[in-house]
Amino acid sequence: MSYDTVVRGGTVVTAEYSHRADLAIEDGTIAAVLAPGADVSAEQTIDVTGRHVLPGGVDPHVHMMDPGDTEREDFPTGTAAAAAGGVTTVGEHHRTDPTVLTADILSDKRDYLADRARIDYGLLAGGHPDNVDEIADLEEEGAFAYKSFTCEVHGVPALLSDYMEELFEEIARVGGVSMVHPEDERMLDAAEERLREEGRNDGSIIPEWRSKEAEQVAISTTLQIAKQTGVELWFAHLSHPEVVEQVTHAKSQGVEVYSETCPQYFYLTREDVEKDAPYTMFTPPAREESHQVEMWDRLADGEIDMVNADHAPSTREQKAAGEDDVFEAPFGIPGIETVLPLLLNGVNEGKVSLQRVVEVFATNPAKILNIHPRKGDLRVGSDADFVVVDMERKRTLRNEDVVAKCGWTPYNGLTVRGVPESTYVRGEPVFEDGDIVGETGYGEFVSRPS
Repeated sequence: MSYDTVVRGGTVVTAEYSHRADLAIEDGTIAAVLAPGADVSAEQTIDVTGRHVLPGGVDPHVHMMDPGDTEREDFPTGTAAAAAGGVTTVGEHHRTDPTVLTADILSDKRDYLADRARIDYGLLAGGHPDNVDEIADLEEEGAFAYKSFTCEVHGVPALLSDYMEELFEEIARVGGVSMVHPEDERMLDAAEERLREEGRNDGSIIPEWRSKEAEQVAISTTLQIAKQTGVELWFAHLSHPEVVEQVTHAKSQGVEVYSETCPQYFYLTREDVEKDAPYTMFTPPAREESHQVEMWDRLADGEIDMVNADHAPSTREQKAAGEDDVFEAPFGIPGIETVLPLLLNGVNEGKVSLQRVVEVFATNPAKILNIHPRKGDLRVGSDADFVVVDMERKRTLRNEDVVAKCGWTPYNGLTVRGVPESTYVRGEPVFEDGDIVGETGYGEFVSRPS
C-alpha cells in the first residue's frame, strides 16, 4: 500500500488510547493507523521516533482583533502563534470591526480572512439583546457559537435575565451553542463604585472588584435560564473550583453545559495579579494558590471540559496605561502559544494525564463545536491535524521568543518540560523545528454543521 505521508516511530495519543503506532496520510486526512514499522510505502516519511503525536489543538477562544485593533493581534501573526503552540483550528471571537452580529458581517469577515490564516479557523458571533432575530441566519452561515457577557466588559453591554431568556430560547431552537462570560453586572458596579470612592486604583483591587462571588451569582442565574430553555451552554474561563462545582452539579441535573478554564488559573495567583498588574489583569482574575491545586484535581478528574487560551493580547504600551490606575488598562493576556506547553508541564509534574490533556485541548472542543471527528482526533477519516511533542525537552518561556504580535507573555521566565516541536494541518507542516513554515491563506474556514 502506498500513501502520501507516513508518520513513523511515535507514540500516538488520543482521548481514547495511547500506543506506539504509525499514521498514514492521504489527501490531507488520516488514511490508516498502522502497527509500528508496517510495511507500506510513502512519498514522504516523517520520523518522530521518541516523540508523542497528539491531535492538533482546537481552541475556540481567541481574540485576533482582525479586522479592527490589529496593533494588538492579527490573523497572520495570531495563527502563526497558534501553530507554534500546537493549535490547528481556532475559533475567533466577534469583537472585531464591525462586531459580528449578523450573517452578512460574518460572511464578510470570513471572506476578508480567506488569505490571512495559516491554520484552519471558525468564527463566533455575538449574542446580544438586539440580534436575536439574526441567530437563525448566523447558524446557517456556520457560526461556531454565540458569545454573551453577563456584565459590561470590552465595551459590550451586559446580557440581563429577560433578554437572556429570549436569546437562549432562539439559540436552542436553531440548535446552536451559547457561550457566556459570567460575572454579575450589579455586583461589579457596586464594588467598583466603592473602590473608587475609597481612592483605590492599584492592582490589589482587582480580586475585590472582580470577585469570585460575582462569578458564582452570574453562573447560578445563567444555569437556571439554561435549564428553563434547554439551550446548550458553555461557560468561559471558570476561575476557581466552586464555580466548576456549580457546573458539575448542573450537569447531574440534566443541563447541557460545559466548563472551560484557562492556564492562568493553574499557574497565576492572586498575588501575581496584585504584584504585576496591569500586565496580569484579566477577568475573572486568578484566585488563591489553594484554588490552583483543586483546579488541577478537577481537571484530572474530568470535571473540566476544555482548557482554552482566551488569547486576548494587548501591547505592553497599551497595558502601561494602567500602571498608575488599573481602571485605565485593557483586560486580557496573550496565551495561544503557551496552553499546550503549560499543560504538558502539568503532565510531567504528575498533575494530569496526557490523554486528559488531549481531551480538553483538542477532542472536547471539537465535539462541542460539532466538528469532531474531522477535528480533534487521529482516527481514520480525521483531518491530518497533529502536533509532535517532546515530553522530555525543557524550555524557558521568554518574552523575546513570543510569536504573538504583542511580544510578551505573563509566564516570562517560567521553565516548562514538554514542548511542541512541529505542527501539521491537513498533513502539511505549519510549524517545524521552531520555525513558522505555514503560509497565510493555507488555513480554511470551518463551519459548525447544523
